[in-house]
Amino acid sequence: MELRHLKTFLAVARTLNFTRAAEQVHLAQSSVTEQIQALEADLGAALLDRSRRKLALTEAGKRLQDYAGDLLSLAEEARASVAQAAGVTAGALSVGALETLCVSRLPPLLAAFRRAHPATELQLKVAGSAALRSGVKSGALDVGFMFGEPVAAAGVESEVVGREPLVVIAPPRHRLANRAAVTAADLANEAFLVTEPGCVYRQMFDAAFPASPRGVPPAPRLAGEFGSIAAIVRLVESGLGCALVPALVAADAREPLTVLAWAGDAASVPVVMSWRARRTQPVVLREFLAAARESAIVTTDGDRLRHAALSR
Repeated sequence: MELRHLKTFLAVARTLNFTRAAEQVHLAQSSVTEQIQALEADLGAALLDRSRRKLALTEAGKRLQDYAGDLLSLAEEARASVAQAAGVTAGALSVGALETLCVSRLPPLLAAFRRAHPATELQLKVAGSAALRSGVKSGALDVGFMFGEPVAAAGVESEVVGREPLVVIAPPRHRLANRAAVTAADLANEAFLVTEPGCVYRQMFDAAFPASPRGVPPAPRLAGEFGSIAAIVRLVESGLGCALVPALVAADAREPLTVLAWAGDAASVPVVMSWRARRTQPVVLREFLAAARESAIVTTDGDRLRHAALSR
């Protein structure tokens, strides 16, 4: 049995869907099918029941599922132990993050880590929060970076590595352009662009602008929901409305924007780093986690970043 085949089999066993399994292990669906067929040929038993409308594990598949996770964990621990004894920081490391963090924060960290450990192979993958959590839990990702409070999950460790200040971005020459900071009262009935419900950026907006009780100025009005934070920035540049975003998003805008420090509730958002819990942590992962904690991957000095954005 090849370890890579076991890893692919576990993804299929968890999802019971070749397409979703392929996304988790970052392979083409045809490659997933080929690996499962190779594993079945090696073991001399069918692992999946394909005769029904919904994919299901055979009894043999269920038996293998009980062992596959332990076999993969043991192999990882063996590699980590050998590397630790040899004092070598080497191996492959798969890092995942939200697109905004991939663009603005991770490149300097990855470049510095690769210079310090040239024997390592790094992969950087962009995904949404749910896919990042799933990838870390399944082992498809070694470490993930995302916004929001840590989400408890069995077999996963997480920590807040910093906080990213929030800002309100508005079109150039906006009526509030001469203000350094704004609160909810300043933005009553202002047109706002948001992402779809469930998205981490929408959660930031909902936390900043909870439902207004009687006697409190009305919240901003929603001018539209969009599936991309980058698209929202472009639309703000075009004058369609305002948006509440992490300050690093405003710093990457192509055109001058009105950038206002958010002085209301939930003025910043945590940046969380997550990784799989292991009995023996691989040296390359341990070194990377330490490097991430010491790097400038997040800005803990919110005032400095806000002032930099306001000086645009």
